[in-house]
Amino acid sequence: MSLNVFNSRVTYLKKLLLSRNDNSSLPFCNCEYPAVTRSRHTARKVERCRCGEDTSTQLDWIWEDEGERPERKIINGTEILFHLVYSQGTAVVRGTEPLEPGMHHYWEIKVLSSLAGTDIMLGIGTEKVDLQANLFKFASVLGLDDQSWGYSYRGLTQHNSQLKHYGKKFSQGRIIGIYVDMYRGILEFYLNRRSQGRAYVNIPHDGNTRIYPMVCSTSAKSSLKLINASSFADSLVFSCMKVICKYPKLLEQVNMVPGLRKLADELWFLQFKEPKKTDEFQRNNLLLEDEALLCGLKKKKLNEALSHVEDISEEKIYENMIAEENTKTHNVSTGSSSSSSDDEELASMISREFFCNH
Repeated sequence: MSLNVFNSRVTYLKKLLLSRNDNSSLPFCNCEYPAVTRSRHTARKVERCRCGEDTSTQLDWIWEDEGERPERKIINGTEILFHLVYSQGTAVVRGTEPLEPGMHHYWEIKVLSSLAGTDIMLGIGTEKVDLQANLFKFASVLGLDDQSWGYSYRGLTQHNSQLKHYGKKFSQGRIIGIYVDMYRGILEFYLNRRSQGRAYVNIPHDGNTRIYPMVCSTSAKSSLKLINASSFADSLVFSCMKVICKYPKLLEQVNMVPGLRKLADELWFLQFKEPKKTDEFQRNNLLLEDEALLCGLKKKKLNEALSHVEDISEEKIYENMIAEENTKTHNVSTGSSSSSSDDEELASMISREFFCNH
């Protein structure tokens, strides 16, 4: 193998490894967390974060507490400590109140400990989910059947035993937001107050099925805390604010009007940033089993190229693969800037129409 071929291969493999490994999120803030030493016999003081996690302290519901058990302990209705001494299965906890149909629900959970083990998941589930079924099994409970939907700390979502790539991995210090539109049946997750895109649609919302917030963990001494939980009625105001919050310039104009600013403050979670990559959600929604199919298609395409071109070199193959990746990256960045330009033009037009003096 020539030196040029070797260098081309190394460059391509580096890009491939970086794209696969760059899936871990950063902490929401720089607060220090004490070592996790809490058990049923010791207490650990959790320092309150001052970095903006308390934007809202509203709690329309708390975690359902049926007394202290070996697999979980609930503190003040908000903090859950899973598997106080050691883990021998999966503990599941749900909220005290079902999600009301026809409403928009948003709540946030902060991860207080490092996460490891089979799975830690956040999401929703119906009243038919058996909370005790996996006490002595290590399982990804949320989404194991068609009665629940979950977002794993490994960056995957699951429903009806089907896993799919969705967002970034999360661990200690991250804030996970869960948004459920019970008017249209939409489930969406946020990571550090940035939308990860729609996870699922067709969530039961007809009122015949009771759906609860849920979390599950197999990790010993893992700790999660509910920091807010709010519900909003579906209305014209809510729909308008969803549109306005997409345009920073327009939102700035709204905040300058005292009456409208109050509405914007009440719907604070709508003002979070959208995903940076326009194709991120579409790319992440491939089922895990599709990866093998994609690899097979790539291999077939390469074999077809080799059969038609007899004098093609190994060096040329790697150069073409790198060139294709660069072209895709360029197209994505160009599309994003164009979309941003269109958004700014639309925001300016709306601003002139409704906020300028005539």
